[in-house]
Amino acid sequence: MNHAVSGPSKPLALLLGFGLIGLLAITIGSFAWMASSWDASGMMGGGHMGGMMGGGGRNASGDAARQGTAAETIAIEDFAYSPGNLQIPVGGTVTWTNRDSAPHSATDTGRAWDTGVLGRGKSATLTFPTAGTFDYFCTIHPNMKARLVVQ
Repeated sequence: MNHAVSGPSKPLALLLGFGLIGLLAITIGSFAWMASSWDASGMMGGGHMGGMMGGGGRNASGDAARQGTAAETIAIEDFAYSPGNLQIPVGGTVTWTNRDSAPHSATDTGRAWDTGVLGRGKSATLTFPTAGTFDYFCTIHPNMKARLVVQ
């Protein structure tokens, strides 16, 4: 009597094995791509889609500062501050106006000042009575960064 256990034929077993290996490779590749897209804040980063998901935006804090006047406006557009870096005199005011489709803020990294969250078309004006260099960012899109120099 032959008690051999029957199973799939060798070609079918090979096909199933290679199919599972391919599926595993695709799954691992997808997870690797997703992991590489997360930024240090734990949010998805990069471009508009990343900006809308919480981490995107332009970091202008390394750009040269534009010399401004005692009353300046910074536009928030395309997940960036424009101008990115600005220098104003002591006692000057800055108005941040959100011209973007998403809500944004301008928040000092040391939390000394904050515009609050600005919806589309909304503005906030702050006065700067003392000299200092203020790096700031958007609390919703932490990769959006800029610098304000008050002299």
